[in-house]
Amino acid sequence: MAVVRIDLRGCINCGWCRRVCPTETIRYFSTGHRTHIVERDGCIDCGICVKVCPVACIDPEQYTVPEDRLEAAKTKARAYAAEQRRLKLEREALVARTLAKLAGSTAHA
Repeated sequence: MAVVRIDLRGCINCGWCRRVCPTETIRYFSTGHRTHIVERDGCIDCGICVKVCPVACIDPEQYTVPEDRLEAAKTKARAYAAEQRRLKLEREALVARTLAKLAGSTAHA
């Protein structure tokens, strides 16, 4: 099963689905209209978009992604997850360095 459709009558174009999609399968403006669409062959059926949709307009449908495209989408999702993890670790390191500097500057005051 894959997400292949966003009900555009209910979609408020908040963009949450597009922002959380690990395979960048959900696109905006790719049709020339202000709508979100799903490239169904990129969906890995993670269900994240369905969970974050505030108006519940994303429905999974019976669709089996071809095996080669599914593997490509999973590879893309793994790369996305690794990049998100790297960014998180960088943010945490920056916060730790900043806090250490602040603690050091207040000790001298």
